[in-house]
Amino acid sequence: MPDLDWPAAARELAARFAERAARHDREGSFPFENFEDLRAAGFFALTVAEDRGGAGASRRTFLAVQEELARGDGSTALAFMMHSKFFGAQRESLTYPERWYNELCRGAVQDGWLCNTVATEEGLGSPAGGGLPDTVAVQVEGGWEITGRKTFTTMAPLLHYFIVLGRIDNPGGSPDIAQFVLYRDDPGVRIVETWDALGMRSTASHDFVMEACRVPADRLATRRPVNQADPRGAPGMAWFALGVAATTVGVAQAARDFAVAFARERTPNSQQTIKDYPGVRNRIGRIDLLLQRSRALIRDADDAWETSHGSQRRASEGQMSAMNRVAAAKIDTLNNCIEAVDLAMRVVGGVSLLKKNPIERYYRDVRAGLHNPPIEDRALEMLARAALDEPPPPLKANE
Repeated sequence: MPDLDWPAAARELAARFAERAARHDREGSFPFENFEDLRAAGFFALTVAEDRGGAGASRRTFLAVQEELARGDGSTALAFMMHSKFFGAQRESLTYPERWYNELCRGAVQDGWLCNTVATEEGLGSPAGGGLPDTVAVQVEGGWEITGRKTFTTMAPLLHYFIVLGRIDNPGGSPDIAQFVLYRDDPGVRIVETWDALGMRSTASHDFVMEACRVPADRLATRRPVNQADPRGAPGMAWFALGVAATTVGVAQAARDFAVAFARERTPNSQQTIKDYPGVRNRIGRIDLLLQRSRALIRDADDAWETSHGSQRRASEGQMSAMNRVAAAKIDTLNNCIEAVDLAMRVVGGVSLLKKNPIERYYRDVRAGLHNPPIEDRALEMLARAALDEPPPPLKANE
């Protein structure tokens, strides 16, 4: 792959995406043209390992790309992240058999095919909560029969690989948790267009239905006992959580830029521009503080993860583990960015409510990440567990 300045290339694409975002948001339509632009520019291979033909971009580059794309269109950025974070996490902790890993990488690099994990169910909520999926796979002659319904299938109209989480019931014993690779043209598969959301309206996160879907035996990608930890665990969460955080910063930055331009130009009653009003200046300063804090948190978590390689041990006495720093960065960034966009709305005033102004869309989009894992309550429990339940560090000799 050519050695590109990926964030700069993402910035150029984001300018195009911004021109299309209002229409797709209004219609709730999927931005096929944005993804064609991403494919043509080589972004589908961004985080695919170099030894598999990809660009092998670092997590730091991935995060910078996410922020730039989200400044143009949050929906496109969030949807694209679901593809990119998969390959980034796999580079750290390969959990798929070589046959499937090669196929997924080849598809992304050579054919421009997208993949996403399809795990969430209405009754299950986020799989991170530890529940058992209702999607069931039964072994039949020549393969598997899979039945179930998944929600939040982001990029459903364009996905080639649907990596489905399901359970395999074992007679007289506990079930196994498995992942299967499904294609959109498999018999018994259909997409139900259910996505009509407050924010991130263009992600096309529709329902994915499997009705006695029969697939060959080799579609089984992973299998583990229900009481065994998910081997994808920590790296998957780090790439996902930090990717959501960076995307949210990009949306908030777009709102900040709109508010700053508005304040520089708005001259009520032919008087001075509102940028000289103390209240406006205070709010803009506060917005920049919140965004700077968020970027610092993301960089800190990324550095900690890189240094520790995902270790749960404390980097040094008195500091959080890398995983806890990831969780802290995600939840604080989301809250910071929501506050930043709220402040931008106050700078702009009543016209910020009008659909013709993009800041109304930013106000809705910036909230979407609250519902991506780790959600705030679980993240805070992680931090509390480290403080209250884990063994304290040993006393020093002079204590």
